[in-house]
Amino acid sequence: MFELEKQDGGDYLLRYAGYEKAYDWADPAKTYVKAQDDGTLALTTKAEASRFSKDVVSSGVDSAVKAVTGAGAAVVVVGSMPFINGREDHDRTTMALAEGQSELVKAVRKANPNTVVVVENSYPTTLDWEQKNVPAILWTSHAGAETGNALASLLFGDESPSGKLPQTWYRSGAVLPDILDYDIIKSDRTYQYYKGKPLYPFGHGLSYTTFRYGQPRLSARSVRRDGTVTVTVPVTNTGGKAGDEVVQLYTHQRESRVKQPVKRLRAFARVHAAPGQTVTAELRLNASDLAVWDVTRGRWAVEKSKHDLLIGSSSTDVRRRAVLDVRGETIPARDLAEPTRAADFDDQSGVRLVDETKASGDAVTGAPGSWLKFADAALGSSTGRITARVAGTSATTIEVRLDRPNGPLAGTLTVPSTADAYSYKEISAPLTGTRGNHDVYLVLKGETRLSTFSMTR
Repeated sequence: MFELEKQDGGDYLLRYAGYEKAYDWADPAKTYVKAQDDGTLALTTKAEASRFSKDVVSSGVDSAVKAVTGAGAAVVVVGSMPFINGREDHDRTTMALAEGQSELVKAVRKANPNTVVVVENSYPTTLDWEQKNVPAILWTSHAGAETGNALASLLFGDESPSGKLPQTWYRSGAVLPDILDYDIIKSDRTYQYYKGKPLYPFGHGLSYTTFRYGQPRLSARSVRRDGTVTVTVPVTNTGGKAGDEVVQLYTHQRESRVKQPVKRLRAFARVHAAPGQTVTAELRLNASDLAVWDVTRGRWAVEKSKHDLLIGSSSTDVRRRAVLDVRGETIPARDLAEPTRAADFDDQSGVRLVDETKASGDAVTGAPGSWLKFADAALGSSTGRITARVAGTSATTIEVRLDRPNGPLAGTLTVPSTADAYSYKEISAPLTGTRGNHDVYLVLKGETRLSTFSMTR
């Protein structure tokens, strides 16, 4: 795929934006096109690229405006092409519609107020202008050969929409962290942790009818960690058209050793109801699905806690609530006397995971001032030592601090320069004031790899 890139002065550069077989992986700067003497095109740098003029023979926007002017309604289909800008290895530069598509939607909407926008793509798109200015928006994935017939049946009212979004659609890419930040817990991302107001929430989907949720019933109000609870809720079609509703069950754990999601989907059920009819949705919840990964012991654990059961039509449209008491376990304080992997931290700042060796394993590294937190560690009643396995090409130090990154200094590890980033050396240092239970912070004062450590008493 090639795109025209407008330059100051009105000229254009032809830029490559697609297939790997034509891409010069040895020199990624070569993504522009140069017209050679024999008329062929070759990839080159921006400085060497040929300049082109743009001659518009016909305008798709003008043709669309002409077609919809005076019509009863207009349907504009936009979105992504799976072979071009819907590919996993071709990241978009923004979350917005392509500029040409946005221009088309605005022009058609201006020409015909009864405009329907159909968005066909595989990922969230920012549609703030469209949401405010377009009467109707319908989304579909790349659903296959019958997509056109399915859309027509919905647009003409033969069927009532019942699909639900499998993603959170944000108002702007500005509310999201860097695209390479995959820590959704730390960055409060996805419907599970996001505290802002999305454009369209996870599980969102409207219908040509409306539904009322009745009081839910639980087969049990308390459950063991290996038990199961069935939640039933009456759903009444309060509109004038038959339709399907997808009833969703989310949970929120009130007490936990770790940061818990705001909510997490646990079960859903699709029900069909005629106008005025009441049907029952049945949702099954296994207590084992509530388990969290216990980094202190390297296993799953169902914690003792009360859970809010949130029942509704989307992750933000909660209609009914209940409470379930889970008779689980209490995760004990960390025992840092056992060899602890640095990657098994509870929190971090500025740290990234790296390969421990070229064959296997995880280690951590970070810029000066980055830190790792190991929460609620049982340090005993006597002063001890810290032993760590480190590697790196620069000499530095690692500080051991208590309760906060700039808390009391308990000890300092002197990190030597090793042969390379994969040549590990065991080092140790004395500790002071390490009595009782504390949050332990390891503060990196320079670039180094930390594999494992232990704090003996």
